[in-house]
Amino acid sequence: MAAINKEQVDMDNPAFAQQDPHLKINDEEEMSLPPQFRNRYPRRPPLFDGLLNNVRAVTKKVEHIKGFKFEVAGGLSSNFHLAHSWMIPPSSKGKAPNPNPMKQPPVPSYTLAAQYLGGELRTPFDQPSYIMTGRWDSTGKLEAAIIKKLNEMFNFRFSAFYLDSSPNNAQVHFDCDITGDDYVHSIKLGTGLYSFNMMQTIGKRVVLGYEMMTLTERNMSLMSYAFKFGISQKQNLYAQYVGAADQLILAYNHRLLDKAYFMSELEYSNQSGESRTILGYRQKFATSEVIITVNSKMKFSSALTLQGFAYQLKLCAIADYHKDSYKFGYGIAMGQV
Repeated sequence: MAAINKEQVDMDNPAFAQQDPHLKINDEEEMSLPPQFRNRYPRRPPLFDGLLNNVRAVTKKVEHIKGFKFEVAGGLSSNFHLAHSWMIPPSSKGKAPNPNPMKQPPVPSYTLAAQYLGGELRTPFDQPSYIMTGRWDSTGKLEAAIIKKLNEMFNFRFSAFYLDSSPNNAQVHFDCDITGDDYVHSIKLGTGLYSFNMMQTIGKRVVLGYEMMTLTERNMSLMSYAFKFGISQKQNLYAQYVGAADQLILAYNHRLLDKAYFMSELEYSNQSGESRTILGYRQKFATSEVIITVNSKMKFSSALTLQGFAYQLKLCAIADYHKDSYKFGYGIAMGQV
């Protein structure tokens, strides 16, 4: 069974066609929302799979462009949105071949993403009755999802993936989320697996959770655990054990200023006995954003985003001192980006 890279594929995000990367920090406190549209369930915990999204939006930001990317996006109506993007990787001429036969050199690609919001959307605060999303690229990858919120308690998600042009790597998943004032339960049925997880808020600062997963092809059951502790309104501590990977993750985030964040993440793999630490900093300005990361293997990365009225410019750099590798990239996006 092929594995899904959740850093690059997040079909749970209904607006993935309008943003890249898919991981996104929750900036709800920065938005001037009317009281009736603010979070009505402040004690509701995050999903088990999305516990670390706020941290990984910085520590594992996927929009570090290597080469050149051009994107054109726009809404054909208030319900339908399209995005076209072209990616041209840097030239590999004169470089030594990759010793890993499983890692193919990057090739130019084209991606088409679409999103349809059901229902009448007359204001930016109207909620769609259902959401349909799709993404296809020239390498053969295909993703599609339908998200339906039945009521305040039940939310359904159906997603299908072709990880490449081979039908053998196709995967289908059906998720049902059951939410309450201070808990979230999720049931997943997918290709080669089924699972149940729950997250429960305890008191004012603690969230505990677990997941039971069964891999039907391997006749194996695995347990995973999650923990979140709110040190203060600006600081959070996370811990998650992922049974499928036999991996322990510790993370911390701190909102230093109104739009400045510090993140850290420690990963330890019990299978290989290796660990890795990542430190990240994110600073938002009125029309720009800067993200800087460094890990324990002396790999530095930075991404600068400049936002205009109908355009977006991105400048990226990655320096790996151990491998003596330096990569740069830039991107231009036009339209509703």
